[in-house]
Amino acid sequence: MCNNNIYISIGSNLRGHMNNPKYIMDVVFNNLSTQGLRVRYASKIYKSKPSPSGFGPLFYNRVVLIKTNLNPTDILKRLKKIERIYSKRSSQRNSPRVLDLDILDYKGEIINKKKYLQIPHPNMYSRDFILKPLHDLSPYWIDPINGKRIKSLIYNYKRSNISIAKAI
Repeated sequence: MCNNNIYISIGSNLRGHMNNPKYIMDVVFNNLSTQGLRVRYASKIYKSKPSPSGFGPLFYNRVVLIKTNLNPTDILKRLKKIERIYSKRSSQRNSPRVLDLDILDYKGEIINKKKYLQIPHPNMYSRDFILKPLHDLSPYWIDPINGKRIKSLIYNYKRSNISIAKAI
């Protein structure tokens, strides 16, 4: 079976654009489209405490399924370009940010270019705010690394401090 699905995560926890999760998602969707990354489907928006510290403003997260003819490296370059439009990213890991965009899965491929590009995203397995929205879009998604279904990954992860963001 051929898997042509490409999943991107969208997250933010700084004031400004994310005061209205629907607004930032519309803005991001438009920016993705102008970069050749057409959003086909989107999960619900989830909110959660920052991970791993639990300190700081709540994060809002969503996963989208995109359509593009671009390769993973070009997708990553375009995502980083969009991030730079909205915020300067701190050099500190897991710091608050206006916008964070990551490639979660590229057509079921395993890609490891050291710290530059790893697909599936290496931290997604410990992030319920990624696993649950991915499940929204693809309840039968299978991890290309270990062959586990998304439901199994969610079941094995016990943090569960996320909730669906209320409509604004």
